[in-house]
Amino acid sequence: MAVKKRTQRTSDELGEAELLLDENKDFTTFAEKNLFIQTKKGELIPFKLNKSQVLRQKMLDEMDAAEIPIRVWEAKARQAGCSTHVQGWMFHRCVTRRDEAGLIAAHADHAVHSIFTKTKLFLDNLPARLQPLTKYNNRAELDFRAPVGPNGLRSRLTVMTAKSAEDARGTTARLAHFSEVAFYKQPERYFLATLQSMPDEPGTFAYAESTCNGSGDFHHTMYLGARVWNEEPYPWMPLKKKYPGDPDSTWFAYFTPWFIVDEYTRPLKCSPEEFEKSINPEERALLDNFGEWIDLENLSWRRETIASKCGGSVQRFHQEYPSTDEEAFSASGSPVFDRDSIQAQKNIHGCWCDMCLPYSGAIKPDENVAPPHKWYEIRDASNYPLGRERLYSTYKPELDEASDGIGRMSVWADPEPGYRYIVSADVSKGTGSGDWDHLCVFNLATLEQVAEWRGKIELDALSPLCLLVAMHYNNAILAPEVTGLGAGLIALLERSRYWNLYRRITTDTLGGPGIHLGWDTNRKTKPAMVGLMQKALKEGYVKIHSRQVLDEMEAYTRTILYSKDGIDSLQARMSAPPGKNDDACVSAMIANAVAHYTPGGMTKINATEVDMDKAMDHNQWSDEDWSTYEQSQSATRRLLSGKRRQ
Repeated sequence: MAVKKRTQRTSDELGEAELLLDENKDFTTFAEKNLFIQTKKGELIPFKLNKSQVLRQKMLDEMDAAEIPIRVWEAKARQAGCSTHVQGWMFHRCVTRRDEAGLIAAHADHAVHSIFTKTKLFLDNLPARLQPLTKYNNRAELDFRAPVGPNGLRSRLTVMTAKSAEDARGTTARLAHFSEVAFYKQPERYFLATLQSMPDEPGTFAYAESTCNGSGDFHHTMYLGARVWNEEPYPWMPLKKKYPGDPDSTWFAYFTPWFIVDEYTRPLKCSPEEFEKSINPEERALLDNFGEWIDLENLSWRRETIASKCGGSVQRFHQEYPSTDEEAFSASGSPVFDRDSIQAQKNIHGCWCDMCLPYSGAIKPDENVAPPHKWYEIRDASNYPLGRERLYSTYKPELDEASDGIGRMSVWADPEPGYRYIVSADVSKGTGSGDWDHLCVFNLATLEQVAEWRGKIELDALSPLCLLVAMHYNNAILAPEVTGLGAGLIALLERSRYWNLYRRITTDTLGGPGIHLGWDTNRKTKPAMVGLMQKALKEGYVKIHSRQVLDEMEAYTRTILYSKDGIDSLQARMSAPPGKNDDACVSAMIANAVAHYTPGGMTKINATEVDMDKAMDHNQWSDEDWSTYEQSQSATRRLLSGKRRQ
């Protein structure tokens, strides 16, 4: 008996056929007719785009029409409706097109599942006639395939927590939403692993968005490097006017200020005339700068929020609800070093050569006094045969000119006869690591940075390099960090018998004073070297030319540590943001700390009024003067430790 062919399609198949119609391709129309969102009051309402979402959608539509891969990097204020909008856009793509694969990633489990809940809300409240076939519908995945057989849209949405780069390997997506990227643990590695699997072709979509967590981190760097979609950035994007982005980048920057979010308004409690009279200078500046976009009801909400949610702190309001992209990055985070002091260093002493410009077209400040930036490679010109033992005196440093930006040694001032210098070194984990070997050279008398070396080499090559740099700068005080792998470096340097290795004095109650080589960064010395650099920057007596050092200092952050019970441990962790380095910053801090602990700029022992000028300038000291100083210091240490000469 012949089997009768099925000619009537199921309701699910009819629904999918309707979803695929061209009339459903427009997201704005589809969302208002068929998608529902939940308000903060718990009510379900149609997804009609608000003012901030309309601006964002305009950009996405224009990118789509231009037939380019959509890549957007957004900085935002809190609760601005960005995640809901992006999730709605991705859901719409997955149910109105076949074979789409979407990925949703966030910094924490609760965050990613909160975002995914919005997507599931779209599906649950989709009109019955448009419900697609669904194979999987759980906490981690929506799979629009038939439970059995080949039918269905074959699109899917999956979620993951961006804990490590390994989590991203093996994932393949055409659509991706990266939420709160400023709080990813390994953002650079995670994005490298994820984006490698995404094709660079029209129809693909990658949207990264986050509130800000200070400047200098991966989120800040990517935002600065992204281009601007419009010919002229919005008035609330002054950073993008200064930093128009890398012309080779495929990412486009976007920022959402608080005042274009529809719900951030409150009715006035007085007449508009009375409210106008009470406007303070900052509120007046908001009206003057963004008058087309902000009104008195926005300012009324701002006042209420500052008083009720921010404890009366305008600074906290700036952190949570920034008005500009510049404010978003500068007001957030917990920087270790005063940002005004860092900016002053950049303006006055920072290098502004073509390779060090902060952004394309930047103009060197009139007050800048940085000397010319020269690039070199340093090498040993002695031709001494290799062997098991080699003294420092057999090395002969020589500088070879290199192309700008290619040479690993940067020089702003050559060594001057009669001056003493400090060479500090922060040690990397080797050529295959993500960190760098970084040497800083400072004039001991003026605390002016005169050179730096930055690269990645192994310990056996780093040891002679440190000697060459130190010998080139008048046999400088050589202060490598001995923490971690630095212990290997100091062991190699000690074998060279270099006489001017930095010696630190430690005193304990049992053994008395001890002398150790190099700088040891530990829980006692790190706060000291940080505090000394804070003082030097604020008082302006340190002069830093390196853009790398200053940028890392600007990004250097403080995290307060708490116990498992939430009690303040009275300790803080100070480090670079996730995905960034602090090698240059640490090296400069070591040099500054060693300068404070090293003779120089202090009154000579037994100085008289006649030789006071000479006593205050250690560069004029003779060998006899230095011997007198060292003897007095030794006597003082014996006295403090309770020991007497036997």
